[in-house]
Amino acid sequence: MNPWKRKEVIRNATLYLGDARDVLPTLDAVDVIITDPPYSSGRSEVEFAATGNIAVILHLASEKAPTVMVFGTSSGRGMEFIRSSIRSLPHCRSLVWHRNYVNSPAAGPWRWDLVMIHVFGKGAFGRPERSSLFQTNGTQALANEVGHKAPIPAELGQWLYEPFKPGTLLDPFCGSCGLLIAPLRLGASVIGIEADENNFNIGCERIENAQRQTTLFA
Repeated sequence: MNPWKRKEVIRNATLYLGDARDVLPTLDAVDVIITDPPYSSGRSEVEFAATGNIAVILHLASEKAPTVMVFGTSSGRGMEFIRSSIRSLPHCRSLVWHRNYVNSPAAGPWRWDLVMIHVFGKGAFGRPERSSLFQTNGTQALANEVGHKAPIPAELGQWLYEPFKPGTLLDPFCGSCGLLIAPLRLGASVIGIEADENNFNIGCERIENAQRQTTLFA
């Protein structure tokens, strides 16, 4: 019996609907993992009753690739959590995503508009041509368009993945597949795992549209 509820293969994208704790052990090694765990995206407590589940998934995923990039908050507690979850790879550096639109209800005098992206393992080599800071606008419009509370802009996925192309990318918390779209357009093979069926369906539709557009402009 397969450990996933559904498996969709859309050309060079393979998407699993299921619990990443069950799916990850069945997968082969990949080149890079880029993921944004659902810390507070409004999912049911049944799917992620405790951050311990996220920690287990991050640990399992880190055994599948030499480089892992994980989204997190700028709080000290958040950074400690991520670093303690990934024990098989050393922390390399941190990148920053500045998003102008933020819908977080978290209290505080400063907006939660900075997302830390922690890089573990081997960083991409070569002459440094990219800033460690990436800024986006229009994420509110994207949220309304996609129907996902916290969508990832495709251009952000490209910024993160491009130094590793044409390697295979895995996202164990793929949500609406925002981190997979740009790598697909760059010719990558991508793998996504998602526990929420609604987000999974949105992601499949976005991947199909991205593949269609790639064919039209090829």
